[in-house]
Amino acid sequence: MNPMRGVLDEEIHEFPEHERAPVAGSPATPNHGPAIRLAYALVALLVGTTAGMGSALVNVNTPQLQQLFGLSANQVAWLSTSYVMTAVSANLLLIKVRQQYGLRRFTLIFLGLYAALALVHLLVLDLGTTLLLRAISGFVAVALIPLCLFHMMQAFPAEWRLRGLVLGIGVTQCATPLARVLSPSLLASEGWRSLFMLEAGLALLSMAAVGLLRLPPAVRVSVFKPLDLLIFVLMGGGLALIAAVLGLGRWEGWFQAPWILVSLFVAIPALVAAATIETYRKTPLLNLRWLGRGDVPRFAAAIFMVRIVLAEQDLAIATVKSLGATNHQLWTLSLAMFSGAVAGVLASAVSVNAEKLARPMMLAIGIVAIAALIDSAATGPHHLQRFYLSQAAIAFAGTFFLGPALLLGIASALQHGNRELISFIVLFGVVNALGALAGPALLGSHADWTVATTGETQGAQMGTLRLAAGIAAFTTIYLALLLAIRIRRRLKELRALDLAGPALQRGETYASATQSIDSGWRPPRPGNAPAAVFVTIAIVGVALLVAAWGLPVL
Repeated sequence: MNPMRGVLDEEIHEFPEHERAPVAGSPATPNHGPAIRLAYALVALLVGTTAGMGSALVNVNTPQLQQLFGLSANQVAWLSTSYVMTAVSANLLLIKVRQQYGLRRFTLIFLGLYAALALVHLLVLDLGTTLLLRAISGFVAVALIPLCLFHMMQAFPAEWRLRGLVLGIGVTQCATPLARVLSPSLLASEGWRSLFMLEAGLALLSMAAVGLLRLPPAVRVSVFKPLDLLIFVLMGGGLALIAAVLGLGRWEGWFQAPWILVSLFVAIPALVAAATIETYRKTPLLNLRWLGRGDVPRFAAAIFMVRIVLAEQDLAIATVKSLGATNHQLWTLSLAMFSGAVAGVLASAVSVNAEKLARPMMLAIGIVAIAALIDSAATGPHHLQRFYLSQAAIAFAGTFFLGPALLLGIASALQHGNRELISFIVLFGVVNALGALAGPALLGSHADWTVATTGETQGAQMGTLRLAAGIAAFTTIYLALLLAIRIRRRLKELRALDLAGPALQRGETYASATQSIDSGWRPPRPGNAPAAVFVTIAIVGVALLVAAWGLPVL
């Protein structure tokens, strides 16, 4: 018998109702001991950091990469844009891949691909091949985000599982400020190769950790339908073209590059055709009827505006540089931003309340508005230190906002069914990805236009910071209106449920008794051969991490 057999196979285990996942392709959530919970949390931190670092290392070091390779602004912009073009629509397909072929197989194959792509980056020097690798990496990296969430949710008991979800999504968002902190030392050691050695090392460590510590088994179902591939091509292609327009429009010229208008003329009909087919399908990839009504589109618009506003941080860093900041001051600013992001994740996890999700969102974007307004008043080097506080506050708000925003959509989706939950997850990923491109496109274009008309770089930066503050203030007011609508609706629901109080209490008693049942599942120990393979992979990953800083590998 082959000792490696079963490494990719999903176990078969019968879980009680309260431990089963709400959708196929997601792991069950049995009770674990403290040591196993800690192990799951550490794996979640590793996988989440790996998921975020793929794009963060390139985005943060775009100016350095441009200088090292002698690229134009247009060419270097393709590095980050090609990554998002494939990532923006990946969830359309990857969720069904996970459901049909199994979580275990999905996990190890995609982590292996991600590590392999990072290693190939070390051997590639031409721009065309690099862009192809970045595009494939963007598609594969999307698979790592749910793995982080799954592992983090295993680390918490049932009553705290929402906190695990908030922590999981927050970990992936801390990668960008962490990349800013690590990048100076990485570039000083092995140059651009250090960036991809770090990425590959983290991916190999993640693969080894996930291989050694199994997630609970997930239910597999046959979900692919004949029209799914057509919908993916139409919708994924349309979204990819829009991502290209947002990512390159500022550098190519919104009204000067013919391909931009051609892309829009192709993307819009493709999306309309996909939406038309989906609306009338019995088993669509996305439930567009549900996505188009109620709170979902309203809060999706709010998330999109928040992602635009958070692009203020890139502009603030450029402003700090123009004010004469030293490398040490820039590194200190990056450390302040990373500390704020981590604090935001922890605060969001501690304070999360499933009944009051709109309020922290409104508070977070209000903080961004105030901080951006403070930044816009900086006029000289003596104002540099205020950026430490303001940017830490914006980083805090960015991660503090995301958890409640995700939970709000999930809570709404679970009231309707499994298909709606998948639809929201896809929508959430699309809105975040496009918003992250639209922010720099809008604010950067405004700054460029102001410089072109006035000739004053610093004045253009301050004006754009005020624009960001204005958008944040408008978003805060918009969220306040949505909160008022939700409160009014909730009061009506409570009045309607007054008569059902005794019945609800009986249901809660039954649920409590049911949740005391333990399935008895524990993570199985890998066999000797698989364990040896994963330990070897981990050793190679550690060696790459050490080599990324130019240290000798023993």
